[in-house]
Amino acid sequence: MRLALVLVVIAHLSAVSAFAQSATFARTDYPFLGNEHIVFDLNRDGRMDLVGTGLTTVRVMLGNGDGTFQPRVEYPVSASSQPQAVAAGDFNRDGVPDLIVTLNDPLINLALITGLGDGRFNPPVHFANATGFDSPAIAAVDLDNDGNLDVVVGHGIACYQAPCVPARSITVMRGRGDGTFLPAGVVDVGSDTAAIGVGDFNRDAFDDLVLASSSSRVHVLLGRGDGTFTRQTLTLVATNNIGMDNTDIDVADVNRDLMDDVIVAMSLNGSKTVILIGNGDGSFRAPQFIQEPEVRIPQYQAVADYNGDGRLDLALSLAWGSQGLMEIRNGNGDGTFGPLVLYFAPPDRSSIGGGKIQAADFNGDGKADIALGWIGASAGLAVLRNTTGATPPPTPTAPSLVAPSDGASVAQPVTLDWTNVTGAASYEVQVDNSSTISAPLVANVTVTSSQATLTGLPSQQLWWRVRARNSAGVFGPFSSVRRFTPQTAPGPVPPPGQAVTLTVTATGRSGERVLSTPSGISVSVGTTGSATFNAGTSITLSVTNGRDAIWSGACSSGGDKRRTCTFTLNGTAAVTANVQ
Repeated sequence: MRLALVLVVIAHLSAVSAFAQSATFARTDYPFLGNEHIVFDLNRDGRMDLVGTGLTTVRVMLGNGDGTFQPRVEYPVSASSQPQAVAAGDFNRDGVPDLIVTLNDPLINLALITGLGDGRFNPPVHFANATGFDSPAIAAVDLDNDGNLDVVVGHGIACYQAPCVPARSITVMRGRGDGTFLPAGVVDVGSDTAAIGVGDFNRDAFDDLVLASSSSRVHVLLGRGDGTFTRQTLTLVATNNIGMDNTDIDVADVNRDLMDDVIVAMSLNGSKTVILIGNGDGSFRAPQFIQEPEVRIPQYQAVADYNGDGRLDLALSLAWGSQGLMEIRNGNGDGTFGPLVLYFAPPDRSSIGGGKIQAADFNGDGKADIALGWIGASAGLAVLRNTTGATPPPTPTAPSLVAPSDGASVAQPVTLDWTNVTGAASYEVQVDNSSTISAPLVANVTVTSSQATLTGLPSQQLWWRVRARNSAGVFGPFSSVRRFTPQTAPGPVPPPGQAVTLTVTATGRSGERVLSTPSGISVSVGTTGSATFNAGTSITLSVTNGRDAIWSGACSSGGDKRRTCTFTLNGTAAVTANVQ
């Protein structure tokens, strides 16, 4: 949408000589933010924040201004209906950003939560669904130039009872400027809406809309300045277009002629990106098609200058992400784009793909960064800090495995432990029932510390290995492979206060003992001992004479030497201390 692009189109005119380089990024992963997410400065601190859609909430991650984000906070918007799309703006004109959310509900399709100015929000105010359809798209825009934000809601289908009925309208709600709206107007556009873009395609100073629709259709709504429109429909593929659906739409000036152009994701049964160059009078040139090789399905897009050459580039989120969750095509400045570069290939057969993608400057360095969701067998959010022109981080070395020892029989849950690797942003751990460790894997997890605790493993011989990944998303080599046998999984975790057993094995420098606080453990090097504590007790282990130890098991030092190791004993557990 045009309003979003104002935030992310960062033209480095002084760096035109860099036009040929590919953008580079440092990656930080966060928990899944939602099927939809947007970028906005919610607490007015000049730092970009993230907002996503939860199950019955919106999820907010406030930006720290350095490319990192605070833990997500959820704000309820409905008792039972799932949010579908979200937009930000000041709907009551108090100078504080608010959030408006569409709901998948036949009776109520909007929830407005007004902002407090510090990134927190009031309880929701709901507005009736004027159509009875779902609401997968929303735009906040001043359609009549009265200074009050209006809302446009796109509809897809109604499946609340059989038979399902496809939508063919949008809802327009003109704002009063006090957080309320005039009665909703329903506008027939001819077919469903998956996404909404905002621009001024005929340069009359009134906002216009473009709607991504099914069967390769794009609806162009030229605003009259009063909340009504003149409509035309562009069918991008004239024949055999059933099921060839558009899933995203953006507005930007990709050929630098000061006229708005349109970029369309024709992902379903097309795997294409379509460029519509605007003529400035509300019409467009013939569509230019970018066919995606190998049907990677570019389903969402973010337009910005990623390589710092002053030309807008395309970042495409790929639904079939086996070769990369995202690709970037550098813009040539004339509405055409160069060859693709793939980014962030996931582990083999991980069954994930790229989700929603947005661009903004998250750390104030003048470069366009990216927030990319991934979906599928697992889900999360990758924040990609633009490092173009910077020296890339070194490739991590292989970790060394610490525990369990090779061939050990281990109680569940199983804690896998390895040495810290310099420059590692995360680690990929693979567990399999074959020493070759090939798909399908018994477990394949990503963690940010040099330890992973796994539950529910089969009670049979297994093999495991681990590798480190740096902040640019580059993996180092795998560690060696070790085998272990998980014991039969225990019953439920005991409640706090119930007696549980801690077993400590001391190895290494003779003549020393491993002690516990509170007391109970006193184990000489070369022996194993146990003690009983209440579940939920915080245990600190140490070595006599202030000696260091390498701790592993339920309490781990990640292969480092430490004088003490502290952990909470939540069930029967074992620790090994290698006294130095």
